[in-house]
Amino acid sequence: MYCDLDDLKGVMSEKQLIQLTDDAVPPAAINQATVALAIAGAGELIDGYLRGRYALPLDPVPGLVKDLAVDITVYRLLKRRAQNKMPENISEDYKNTLKILGEIQKGAITIGATEKAAPPGAVSVGGAAVTSADRKFTRDKMKGL
Repeated sequence: MYCDLDDLKGVMSEKQLIQLTDDAVPPAAINQATVALAIAGAGELIDGYLRGRYALPLDPVPGLVKDLAVDITVYRLLKRRAQNKMPENISEDYKNTLKILGEIQKGAITIGATEKAAPPGAVSVGGAAVTSADRKFTRDKMKGL
């Protein structure tokens, strides 16, 4: 888990968290299971982007990853309640979070975690390499024909 309830309380009020997580009428308390499910979903999404580049789980959790996890979790909690349309700022934060994860995946942004080691014998090059059999007809072989 890349964030926790306390991290969410840093960006949302307890009243908001109660309204987003407690399905009772009227809502009375933060539903820990709903919060845990949203946090786990955020972690899975982050891991999906980082799986090929970093050794998982990330420990310690880099600050940037924690911030991204909070944004995704907030989005997931609001999505549970969004009847018509997601608030624009939350939607934009979510889109930006996905862009940042894409940049981390490509290596354009580093998070300070241990990257996965390349498999033995792997060569890292900038482009494709093509090999072929020796040429049958060379200048020397064709001389005099």
